[in-house]
Amino acid sequence: MPVEAKPIFRPDVIRLPILGFNLPGNASQCVPKLQKWAEIISSGSVDSHKEQEILGDFLNDVFCELLGHTRAVDNPKRYSISREKHVQANGKYADAVLGEFGPSANRYVAVLEGKGPKDPLDRPFGGRKVSAVDQAYDYAINLRCNWILVTSIRQTRLYYKGTDKRTFERFDTEALAGDEKRLRKFVFLLHADRMVPPSGPCHLDNLFQESEKVGRDLTVEFYAQYSFIRRTTLNHLRRQNPDIEPRIVLGCSQKLLDRIETPH
Repeated sequence: MPVEAKPIFRPDVIRLPILGFNLPGNASQCVPKLQKWAEIISSGSVDSHKEQEILGDFLNDVFCELLGHTRAVDNPKRYSISREKHVQANGKYADAVLGEFGPSANRYVAVLEGKGPKDPLDRPFGGRKVSAVDQAYDYAINLRCNWILVTSIRQTRLYYKGTDKRTFERFDTEALAGDEKRLRKFVFLLHADRMVPPSGPCHLDNLFQESEKVGRDLTVEFYAQYSFIRRTTLNHLRRQNPDIEPRIVLGCSQKLLDRIETPH
């Protein structure tokens, strides 16, 4: 049975920022193109095309036009997406790298690996010995960047190199085309303005750190409450059952406490 994926960011950390976020004008104008991709996916016609035929168009429509990443031809002095150039693993180049590029800057933020629409992403496919996700992690290790994007055109995933491969944010292209809430989250997280700002770190780093902090704080609070409940439960059972051996009372109290779920 497949293991259920976990999100990178805690929903309570990103909920309010996304609610206060409005789609940039250029992103709103790109929705018809996104809907066209959704149509060819839902009709099944996308499966008749090989990766090499359509991946470049998808990256341009989604990552350049929708998410605002610029190419060298758009602005040679500062651009944020570079294709098949910067990093190799097992003799192959990553399909793209996101970051800050130009005559005086090379700052790597994320690797982007693209596959065809039939690729399952999680396991080897089409004669490859490794999955698309494993391949992208190898690129990220060699490039020394924290963020990883993998797309099959049908879906796009965001990974953090410091987490396991069951932890990722998933965006289905059909859902993005028909659900403004999901589209806002997608653009909020991956837009060039926040992934590659003119100064300062990628905003994903801050969101991840905040999610980790909230998780730690909740864990400390949970175990403090758990310890208090354990003591009070044990003391109550002892008072109510003075003739029963303390070790038996302790065992009974622990069985009650085992019903309490640990935090995720």
